[in-house]
Amino acid sequence: MKRIIILCLSLALLAACQPTPEEEFVKNKSDGTLEELIHEQTSPEAAASAEAGEMNPLYAQLGAPERFIMEAETHAVPFSNLTVSADAVVVLPNVSAIPVYEASGKYIPNERLEAIAQALFGDAERYASEAGTLRWVLEDGIRTYQKMIDAIHEHPDEHWDGEEEQVQEQMQYTAGILADAPEDYKCEPWSGAFSDGLMVRFADKRYIKMRSFPNRLTLASNDRKSAVYGPYYEKPDAEMNAESEAAKTIAEDFMKQSGLSEEYVLERVQAVHPLEDGTGNGKIVTGYEFTYLPKYDGVKAQPYWTTSGSDTAQQKAAEKGLIELPEFDEYLGPEIIVLTVEDGRIKYLDWSNYVARGERVNENVPLLPFSEIEKAFYNAIFSGYFTDEGVDRTLIITRVELNLMRMKRKDVKDAYYIVPVWDFLGYSPDWGDSEPARLSSAYVTINAIDGTRINRTNGY
Repeated sequence: MKRIIILCLSLALLAACQPTPEEEFVKNKSDGTLEELIHEQTSPEAAASAEAGEMNPLYAQLGAPERFIMEAETHAVPFSNLTVSADAVVVLPNVSAIPVYEASGKYIPNERLEAIAQALFGDAERYASEAGTLRWVLEDGIRTYQKMIDAIHEHPDEHWDGEEEQVQEQMQYTAGILADAPEDYKCEPWSGAFSDGLMVRFADKRYIKMRSFPNRLTLASNDRKSAVYGPYYEKPDAEMNAESEAAKTIAEDFMKQSGLSEEYVLERVQAVHPLEDGTGNGKIVTGYEFTYLPKYDGVKAQPYWTTSGSDTAQQKAAEKGLIELPEFDEYLGPEIIVLTVEDGRIKYLDWSNYVARGERVNENVPLLPFSEIEKAFYNAIFSGYFTDEGVDRTLIITRVELNLMRMKRKDVKDAYYIVPVWDFLGYSPDWGDSEPARLSSAYVTINAIDGTRINRTNGY
């Protein structure tokens, strides 16, 4: 096996060729548990040496390359063959120390919810949130459905078989509930509980509703025009012009006024389009979507998922005892804030998988050198990626990133550590000819402290 590591700037070559490890690689410094390693401090000499460098100090501190290159190798894995290669950029946070935090909780504190409500609504009167869709919204939807049907008739080659029938069904359903739809809401007094939901009227029959759930907050306006598919749906990055910059100012001002800007950082700005774009309006920009990620001492917690192959192959592997799959309610999603600005105001917000950060238990936790992370990756990818029976798969690693993730604490319910991990991301040419514009799934995630494989979806 031949693997090449290209080091950044003046760093010496680590290894041009390494033997294939014969057993699962687990580094356990000091023969202690992960809890003990989490509390271990990096030596002052190492920290000072890292801070003295002119480049990003972590590259030198960890012996990390600017690019990670691995020539293609094919190995027999459970149920099939797997080919893996890498030509990947190595991304490190521009800091000299990586922290570890305690974290907990499911409910967003009332004081945070009130700060958000104040930033959004000021002293506007708050009403109890009411179910149901107002008549004007449904009538507007019916008109949109009819425009979609007309567009299908005008340009049948641009639409798929069965699309008109589906739109007709949606229009008929909407027409069926129109008769019972209220003209306006009653606007009764709000209970004061965010979990009950509240709404604020900003114009005639125009409302914005806000409600909190366990570890989640949602907000939506009934005059919102833009579709929302989540932060890593393939929406284009927004062209930064006067309009998008104005929307960004609104988003950033909200984050500051609500006190969120101290703990969350803007990751991406995307252009969003009409809720229904079957009319040929797919190129029309109706708003801008802003994605914010949590940050800890300048280090982001990325919203990646760990994927270990096809769903059916993973299920088969779990049945054979090769991996452990969590129950549906045990999946540990990434914390993320998504908001949309339209017409000069915020019309949509989704704060999902809220994490209450606790004490910083280590401001500079010792990390394994990259050479050992490389070994851990090699073992993990060929022992823990599963494809369907007889279906060979090829994976190309194009990005290797050191960031933070939330990890479950052993035997402590709803308690976590925020720990550093290495994510190995890429794509499979078996599913398309080129790399996606945005990578969101890691084929392998490695604990940067002890070198063990970790699954972001499971949280351990």
